[in-house]
Amino acid sequence: MKKTKSQTKKSSKKEKLILDLHKIGAIKFGRFTLKSGKISPYYLDLRFLCSYPKTLKRVASIFNEILEGIKHDIIVGIPYTAIPIATAIAMLHGKRMIFTRKEAKDHGTKKLIEGVFKPKERAVMIDDVISDGASKFEVIEPLEKEGLIIKDTIVLLDRGQGGPQIMKSKGYNCHAAITIHEVIKTLQKNKKITEVQVKEAIDFLSGKELK
Repeated sequence: MKKTKSQTKKSSKKEKLILDLHKIGAIKFGRFTLKSGKISPYYLDLRFLCSYPKTLKRVASIFNEILEGIKHDIIVGIPYTAIPIATAIAMLHGKRMIFTRKEAKDHGTKKLIEGVFKPKERAVMIDDVISDGASKFEVIEPLEKEGLIIKDTIVLLDRGQGGPQIMKSKGYNCHAAITIHEVIKTLQKNKKITEVQVKEAIDFLSGKELK
């Protein structure tokens, strides 16, 4: 089926972003030890996006396109990587933003949530990546305790570990701007990674452990 102009433009925008993220080192291919102890053929590090304002603006623009199709009153930045992303989105999108803390302060207001919000407002969570989705539920709980309605999360990249499906099974939607499969395909097409790296990444996603 032939792509429409809109689909072609969207595809081109994603491709440019993937190449940009690879160029600045936010997407790396090689051998990396994960928190679980497994060896991964790729690594995603988006913590320094705030040091690349042009790339950050490009990321915010893609998030905004997804936000246009989601009913919401406010956006939530998940610490720490997603806070500058959410800030950029709020500035472009004109929506209020709040962010959560990993732990409450032991002084002052002792808040877990910073920013202005009201109970029963519908909030969209903003994060950098999703793996199995476990960390998302840790953030959802305090937000819902404060009366916010959480139905949707937007992430920049889906690592391909079933996170969106797990969230869906618990009644939450997860929208990924790009997937690891799109990353592999784009970098392979533009000869930024070797065929060996492509095979290792595909094997890893299918459950095979690297040696």
